[in-house]
Amino acid sequence: MDDRNGRLSPLSPIDIWFALLIGLAAFALYVRTLAPSLLWGDSAEFQTLSYTLGMTHHTGYATQIIFGKLFTLIPINSIAWRVNLMSAFFGALAVAETFLIVRLLTGSRAAAISASLVLALTDGFWWRALVAESYAPAAGMLATVWLLFLLWRNTGKPDYLFLAGLAGGLSLGIHSTVVMTGASVLAVMAFSARKRVEWFSAAAGALLGVALFLGFFFFLDYNDPPSSVHNAVFRPNLSAVGLTEDEYDSAWDRFKFIFPANRASSYYFTATQNEMRDRLIEYVSYFPWWQLALTLIGIVWLFFGGRWREGLYPLIAFLLIWGLAITVSFSIYREFYVPAAVITSVWFGAGAGAVLSAWGRLTKLNQPSLRMTRVLITIILIALPIWNSRQDLSLAIQKGFTSFIRDNHVYPVFAPDKAIREAKRIVNRVEDNAIVFTNWDKLYSYIYTAQIEEGKMGIAFHEVLNEGNQILPTTMIAYIDENIDTRPIYFAIDVPKLSELYRVTKINDTLFRINRK
Repeated sequence: MDDRNGRLSPLSPIDIWFALLIGLAAFALYVRTLAPSLLWGDSAEFQTLSYTLGMTHHTGYATQIIFGKLFTLIPINSIAWRVNLMSAFFGALAVAETFLIVRLLTGSRAAAISASLVLALTDGFWWRALVAESYAPAAGMLATVWLLFLLWRNTGKPDYLFLAGLAGGLSLGIHSTVVMTGASVLAVMAFSARKRVEWFSAAAGALLGVALFLGFFFFLDYNDPPSSVHNAVFRPNLSAVGLTEDEYDSAWDRFKFIFPANRASSYYFTATQNEMRDRLIEYVSYFPWWQLALTLIGIVWLFFGGRWREGLYPLIAFLLIWGLAITVSFSIYREFYVPAAVITSVWFGAGAGAVLSAWGRLTKLNQPSLRMTRVLITIILIALPIWNSRQDLSLAIQKGFTSFIRDNHVYPVFAPDKAIREAKRIVNRVEDNAIVFTNWDKLYSYIYTAQIEEGKMGIAFHEVLNEGNQILPTTMIAYIDENIDTRPIYFAIDVPKLSELYRVTKINDTLFRINRK
């Protein structure tokens, strides 16, 4: 029997309805617990730049910013909330597509439901579906590429490869973890794609996706609002990043700097051996024993149950994504587990499907007790993820937050407008043409509050980067000296030895005015 046409279960309209209902349930849960307002750091950056259409930090996240702009057009709640909503949407999309992927691989709706519940209720995944970040969108796009690829494997229609390539190309502007799955696609296609049209379709879709991503990137670069990372961070700090004005002058120069694709592979194995060992132990501890056991069964079953091509795809993708998280020196390595959770949830579903399939063969013996046991196993598989998350589900329904939101300070549960209130203490204390220097964590909460909430477009906010032993980067000093006689200049952070360069007046504990000596 042809592997492409005979080994995957076909999807029916009922399956589409199941996926839709599961996705809507996950979306409702995420909206119920969604971060209600402005945040800090990268989240505030995405909330701001999705509205103003500016360039972000490395790698630009151009596709995400364009998608985020579409969500800002939804006429409910605040701009910040709408961009948070995008993560909820993509998280729910990944949950719905996980159902369809497991249904295709196993033919079991019960296993597919269980797998989608496992993904939806995983703390780390749920968490990232509540805030404006790139990880839930990455998970949604990864699941989209995988589902389309399996649909091609099931039907032989090259249109699905075109759409998978398109989604993969667009994902260059969302997160590198999705792009890593391209190696999985190529590996499986090398064994399975027998027609030129299949390779052409995949390549055409990928090229179109890349072209759209580049179009988004250079549009954001051209738009260049004051909130863009070019203006808020890099132009005043060029000497701190080792560049001159000439080296940052053209769109191509900025593209090479913002999107350093040539450095991606160099991040692997930059963590110490002790860090990698501790992360391995930590990662395994995230899984309840029943989830870990069925996940391992699923990995084995995909390879030795006649579906090794389908098993090869997630294994390569997982090793690339999870391997980076385990071995990279970044402090935010746990975020890479979010798109990888799609893969582990599917493996879990494959393991659940294998158990149900094995028990199904036993029930052909027409023993009522065996049939009842299979029904009981089905109920247990669906109930386990719900029971495991019962405390957070109860809190979410009753209070609108979970224990991990409260305990990990995902957002201030009891002070939802804290970021805006803190920012207003700065924004309302400085003149409308002031220049304010701060750190990354507060930078975009200040910009959002000033420009979007208050409409004060004349205040310029900049991050202070470190340049070796310098008090300030030399290009920042030049920028200050150019403006200090015509614009009020403040620091919203305490910079040691700043008084060696300027006369510093303390306004309050978080705001300092500088003048020439």
